[in-house]
Amino acid sequence: MKTRGIQNAINRLGGARRLGSPSLMAQAEREASHILTQARAWLARTPAPPEGEVDQRYTPVALAVVQLEQALSQAQSQPPLSV
Repeated sequence: MKTRGIQNAINRLGGARRLGSPSLMAQAEREASHILTQARAWLARTPAPPEGEVDQRYTPVALAVVQLEQALSQAQSQPPLSV
């Protein structure tokens, strides 16, 4: 798995929030939840690197998942910005 899709979901959440559209926010949240589910499934079936080591595949995805979780929880807890 690559981090591009995860990063795109984070960007869509931020863009929808800035636009202040409830329908765009709902769509971005649905897409982000789907990507998050897919990424978690990938992490579950991919062996993690040994403790203290950085892997070229696993580590970037794991970090991006944490960022997406934060962006999604922030988007769900705050109302859209008014412009």
